[in-house]
Amino acid sequence: ATSTSSSQNASRLPRVRRPSDSCMRVSPEPRDTEDVVMSTEATVTMEAYAPPAPAARAPGGEKRSSSFFGSSPKAGKDAAAVADDEKPSRIERYADKINGAITGAFFSLGHGIAASPRKAALCALALCLVCAGGIGYPGLENESRSEKLWIPADTQAQDDKAYVDNYFGAEARFGEVIIKRADGTSVLTPATLNSMQTLVDKIEAASVVYDGATISWTDQCYYVGSTCFIEHLNNAFSSTTDRDTASEIIAKVNLASIPNVVTSGTIDLDKVAGGITYSSGSVTEASALRISFLTKVHETLVDGRWEDPRGEAYERVLLDIFEAGVDGLELSYIVSRSFSDEFGDAITGDLVLLQAAFVLILGYATLMLSKWDEGCVGTRLSVTLAGIVAVGMAIASSYGFCSYCGLFYSPLMNVLPFLLLGIGVDDMFVIVTQYDLLSQDSTYRDGDLRTRIGRAMGVAGASITVTSMTDMFAFLIGSNTSLPALRNFCFYAAAGVFFVFVYQCTWFAAWLTIDEWRREKNKRDVCCCCVGTKSPCLACCDKRKDGKTRVQHFMGESLGGTLTKPWAKGLVVGVFTAIAIVGFVGCARMKIEADVNDFIPEGSYLKDWLSDSDYYFTKVGDAIALYTNNIQINTAENSKVLRLAVAAFKGDAYVSADATYDWVTAWDADGTRGTVDTAYSYSSLKTWLDGSGAAYANDVKWVDSSNPASGIYSARVRGNHVKTATSDEKVKSMDSLRATLSGVAGNGDGRVFAYSASWLNYEQYKTIEEEALRNISSTMAVMVAIIAFLLVNPKAVLVVCLCLCLIIINIIGYMYFWDLNFDSVTIIMLIIALGLSVDYAAHIGRAYLETRGFPDERLKACLNNMGAAVFNGAFSTFLAVAVLGGSQSYVFITFFRQLFLCITLGLSHGLILLPVLMSLVNPKPYAQHTAAY
Repeated sequence: ATSTSSSQNASRLPRVRRPSDSCMRVSPEPRDTEDVVMSTEATVTMEAYAPPAPAARAPGGEKRSSSFFGSSPKAGKDAAAVADDEKPSRIERYADKINGAITGAFFSLGHGIAASPRKAALCALALCLVCAGGIGYPGLENESRSEKLWIPADTQAQDDKAYVDNYFGAEARFGEVIIKRADGTSVLTPATLNSMQTLVDKIEAASVVYDGATISWTDQCYYVGSTCFIEHLNNAFSSTTDRDTASEIIAKVNLASIPNVVTSGTIDLDKVAGGITYSSGSVTEASALRISFLTKVHETLVDGRWEDPRGEAYERVLLDIFEAGVDGLELSYIVSRSFSDEFGDAITGDLVLLQAAFVLILGYATLMLSKWDEGCVGTRLSVTLAGIVAVGMAIASSYGFCSYCGLFYSPLMNVLPFLLLGIGVDDMFVIVTQYDLLSQDSTYRDGDLRTRIGRAMGVAGASITVTSMTDMFAFLIGSNTSLPALRNFCFYAAAGVFFVFVYQCTWFAAWLTIDEWRREKNKRDVCCCCVGTKSPCLACCDKRKDGKTRVQHFMGESLGGTLTKPWAKGLVVGVFTAIAIVGFVGCARMKIEADVNDFIPEGSYLKDWLSDSDYYFTKVGDAIALYTNNIQINTAENSKVLRLAVAAFKGDAYVSADATYDWVTAWDADGTRGTVDTAYSYSSLKTWLDGSGAAYANDVKWVDSSNPASGIYSARVRGNHVKTATSDEKVKSMDSLRATLSGVAGNGDGRVFAYSASWLNYEQYKTIEEEALRNISSTMAVMVAIIAFLLVNPKAVLVVCLCLCLIIINIIGYMYFWDLNFDSVTIIMLIIALGLSVDYAAHIGRAYLETRGFPDERLKACLNNMGAAVFNGAFSTFLAVAVLGGSQSYVFITFFRQLFLCITLGLSHGLILLPVLMSLVNPKPYAQHTAAY
């Protein structure tokens, strides 16, 4: 029946009769107002929207046609009449066939499930058990190594790492302490150096009982030559009396070459002192001192992962020492285990918030789905719980299925339940809302339950098919990425979306049927053995006269009624244009930046160390080394290449020339060696490394150390990058050094190459921009393709896709104004946001195509029929997102901010802008397929 904006005009509408399931006729007989109102409110199904009488007139007696921003009393035909008078185009006929096939299939599915709901539920459960079996066997392969998660597998850094690990391995664990005076004065004083020595003594006295044995510093420290590696300014002084005055300390640090009395080498002042103040070229003060040390690695293979419990146990003792502190000093510190400890604790703490989010969603869904005018009989806690269980089944099935496929599990999957819960609850609201709309219609409310379930599934199933298939294929396309963690996440998400779709259409539909059996027998929810009465517990819960829920009434009458006004449409277009302009500005300013500091929770001791390191130590950056690649340097040609490569390495703009440990130059300059030969002598080199060059002994790997003539596997020269602040500068430092070495004469085939463990992260930074563009564009492309295939109508597809594009552009743009950058985490969250945004737009777009009447009437009807379901699904997700706002981890904070933007922008575009644009372009409605039912 043609919709109307007020009940007082309902009597002017023609009455609709249903003489048969395969045809509809319009009769001018009068109809009572209540029946007309009920019909116009409850009609999302295609049959309920019968073609209106061609001569239907507006309240003014004139035929009503649509102007650009609203309906006006002009001669013309409404959309339904046009559809009757004009021959449908080929595209429209195709759209009708697609729509009829989908709705007919879901009607049959729903009708069959309602006939045997217990069998349907058992079949769904059996499918879940089979798929989830993969969790037990072959089992989830847990992967947490950053180089396996965030670094593209085909990068040069990955290849270089494999080579370096093969010959040099994971040699050492690191630790560092930054020392400042509590009063903020200079640290170049005898008192400060004495206090630092006290801390050094505690480090060297540390011990731990591990596996029944006492492990001391000399057992655990990493040796360079015959000396434990621990670097600090006090190594420049032979005794305490050499530093008992400030003038002695200042004189020492101003030497052109500061001697290291422990190793017989030199000390780089920029490594041991920070915040240095100069006057006339001389050091006068320093704000911080640094102690750096290395300990041994004792890794063992546990469940496919390399672990070092002995090293971690020793570092726990060191952390206790640092936490105790030293009087008069402020300490910031780090050891190898710090990142995993702090980041892991933040994630574990936030899992409690995730559980609270589940409870909130369950409570809100129960509140909104229940029919409170029927008291305890009308509550739907059990059916809501069944919907949540369906999501849990989907999570288990996706994990098991992906395990069968050999896809590893990573910590990133912790956010997947949240995504699937949002999609699953949205599907649940759509199904129940469609069923309740049919139950409000006098034509169906007293009919067969199987038919009502079938008809509800016919409409709801078609709608969630659009969103689920779009989400699933978007994630599958997103899996075409070089980042392993993101690739596997997309596979897990695609499988999860598919199983959510399957279980909501089977398991949940079956439990909805069983719950309706209970309601028909007036039995209470949960306590189904007790019979109750269908009466509200409180007056506020009483049924509205029009049969609508408050949210439904607001959507259809308040919001929909306002949006039909011409001034409101103009205002909506203007406001959303302004929002888009700001979004475009933010997009243009977005930058790629990955800061490890972001992943550390507030209040962590690591925050203090990272801040002090960046602020005080601004010259020497990440460690870097030069390696020979399977060449023997005892030939004239190869030794020349090595010398030239070392000179180029030290001369590169991004390498700190004063922070290199260069055995090549040291050996060439050693007086005991005599003259510098053109080719290296392995016997002479071995003798030197065993003697005065012992500090460099670990930098040459012999084939057989007892027989130098057998040659070497590899040799290295160690150094440091200059300090860089941004991701872009770090990538430039890597590319610059590679280009410098490739330009060395005779090194075109990479016989000498540079590598740093930090370059694994640099490779990630380098691919972020490409990954962001590729994933977002490919995901958007597949969304458009799926929406076009399932909606077909060109105008509707254009409007829905326009809204999706605006949503994602605005999300990215407003991320900039919320201090978020492009990194590996935000890219993943963007794909999740895209998936959720489809739900907000596609449901409303399809609901508009399923309604008939004047454009403004269709606008109100689509909001009336689908607006509440979309709003409730989004708002339940918003409640959970609000809980994550109190998170301490970067992953969940980012998740909160991006999902907040997704929900607010997606909901506003889907419920306000999209209906307005649909009413302006007014695509033809689908043909009615009553014969399919």
